[in-house]
Amino acid sequence: MAVSPARPERAGETAMNKTSDIDKIIERQMRFWEIRGRLADEGGAAAEDALAHLAEGPWITLSKQQDSGGLELAERLSKATGWQAFDREICSAIARNTKTREAVLSRLDERAIGGFHDYVSQMLVPDAVGRIAYLQELVHVIWGLARQGNAIIVGRGANWFLNPAHGLRVRILSPFEERAQRFAEREGISNDDARRRLPELDDEQIAFIRQVYNRDINDPSGYDMVINLEEMGLGTAESIVLTALHLKLGTKEHR
Repeated sequence: MAVSPARPERAGETAMNKTSDIDKIIERQMRFWEIRGRLADEGGAAAEDALAHLAEGPWITLSKQQDSGGLELAERLSKATGWQAFDREICSAIARNTKTREAVLSRLDERAIGGFHDYVSQMLVPDAVGRIAYLQELVHVIWGLARQGNAIIVGRGANWFLNPAHGLRVRILSPFEERAQRFAEREGISNDDARRRLPELDDEQIAFIRQVYNRDINDPSGYDMVINLEEMGLGTAESIVLTALHLKLGTKEHR
């Protein structure tokens, strides 16, 4: 029986649709900021304060260690809630909004970077977006998704600046050896290579959060819950997150 090529096409179309959805959300959000600015100018501090408290959410931020199983959990939560999960689509939207090639932009995505490296990269790569521009656009995209609500935002430190009253902040961990094995299988490399490279990726993520938000990614106060996925398993973790989401925000329970 012939294998239909429709599946990869659908996957590509889904990613494109998510990026298009982000673009529409950000466009609406930019209009909101423009209106808010005009009203604040006309009505003074009282108008600005009133607009500042417009509702956002609900949302889930899902911070994850590399190859901890966090992406698989995000997919399960997306199916259970009907909410979209946004991961690489965030980077794609920033690339579109800044007219930067995604391959160039990816070097900034969840990676700390020095000022000299940033300066040299812009000299060598004409369409390289600067780190400050990237971070500004990152905040715009994430905050737009949070305002829209019904979103699962994966990584990029969203939990450190969104208002925790409007969402659930989750951190996913797994033991090093299990993560290294999954990393090796996914990348097609030896376990020894995976054990050597994985700490480098962990350090990049830690440095990004420290550099951008001046926070420790492992500080439990930045999360509503921290889950060891290897011990809990995907099914149990999904149930725990959905129950916590309902109890904290009063969202509909999903079975």
